[in-house]
Amino acid sequence: MTKTKQLTVYHQDLFPTRVWTVDLGALESYRSGWIDMITHMRSNRPDPAGRSNRLGWNSEPTLFEDKQFAPLADAARGVVDLIFNEMGPPDFPNKLEAWANVHDAGGYNTYHNHSGALLSACYYLSVPSDSGALVLRDPRPGAMLSPWQGSLRPNCGSEISITPQVGQLIVFPNWLEHGAEAHAGCESRISIPINVVLQL
Repeated sequence: MTKTKQLTVYHQDLFPTRVWTVDLGALESYRSGWIDMITHMRSNRPDPAGRSNRLGWNSEPTLFEDKQFAPLADAARGVVDLIFNEMGPPDFPNKLEAWANVHDAGGYNTYHNHSGALLSACYYLSVPSDSGALVLRDPRPGAMLSPWQGSLRPNCGSEISITPQVGQLIVFPNWLEHGAEAHAGCESRISIPINVVLQL
C-alpha cells in the first residue's frame, strides 16, 4: 500500500511462480559412487541422448530403473509429495524419471521446458568452481515485451540465476523455461535432472 496526500493506492502481486530448493546432504555417502556409475555409463554409450545438452553428454531417462539410485529416487519422491501437498495432491498416478547430465568445459543447456511433465527438478552431483548458474526465465510471454528488463521490480521481464550447490535438489514447474550457463571449469559438472510424469 502506498499513501499520498490525495490517494491511497493498494497493490496486489499476482501469478506467483514457486521454486523449491532442498539440501540432500544426507545422500553424500552415495555421491562418489553415482559419479563413477555415470562415468561408466558414458564410456559404454558415448553418444549423448540429445535434447538441450551442448558440449557434454546425457543419458536416456532410465536412471531410476537402476536400484543403485534408489536412495535419490526415494528422497526426491518425499520432496515431490510435500510439494504436491502445497499445490494440491494430484488424483492420478505419477512416477519419477531421471537421467544423467554431464557438461564438459564450455558445456551448457539451451533454454527449454519439460513439456508433458507435472514437475521438474535437478539434483547436483558435481559442481566444480567456475560452473555456470541455473537460469530461470520469467514465464509470462508478455513480460518479454516490457521495456523494463533485468529487474525484479513489478511488471519487469527478468531472469533469475541460481548458483547450485553439491547435494542440492532444485524443483520447479515443468513449464518454467530454464537453461544452464556455460561451464568454465576443467572437471565436468554433473547433475541428475528429474521429471515427475503421469504413470500410464
